Amino acid sequence: MKILIPVDGSKYTDMCLKVALPFCKQVSGVEVYILNIIPHLSDIDFELTPTDREVMRDSFMKRAEDLLEKSKGYLHSQGLKNITTVILKGTSPANEIVAYAEKEKINLIIMGARGLSEQARFLLGSETPKVVKYSPCCVYVVKESCMDFCAT
Repeated sequence: MKILIPVDGSKYTDMCLKVALPFCKQVSGVEVYILNIIPHLSDIDFELTPTDREVMRDSFMKRAEDLLEKSKGYLHSQGLKNITTVILKGTSPANEIVAYAEKEKINLIIMGARGLSEQARFLLGSETPKVVKYSPCCVYVVKESCMDFCAT
């Protein structure tokens, strides 16, 4: 079984990792993929100098690496071994998640109901419904009400 957990550093990231544990521990040989998507800077409507663009790109990459390492460390501390971390660049997180799930033949995606910017969902639309709609596999959506479950 292959499980994909997209992470963005929001409060849902930790909840998704905790919710994934029972799934991961019930199946032998489970493969866990932790994914972070960083934006293509050329697609961001900023007037940046090449130096500023490089600084921003490095900042996004460092943040993604730190987040993935922290997430992987947590799962390792819970006894999971077969964990792959992935950083992708793209303009649409939902499209990148779905494409990766198709490519890797993922069986289950565990992701938060919302991401870092709860306000941005009114402007851009939430990524989670897009993933649910177009995903080739089941999607377990973690909502804030899972907080009590995840605290244990």
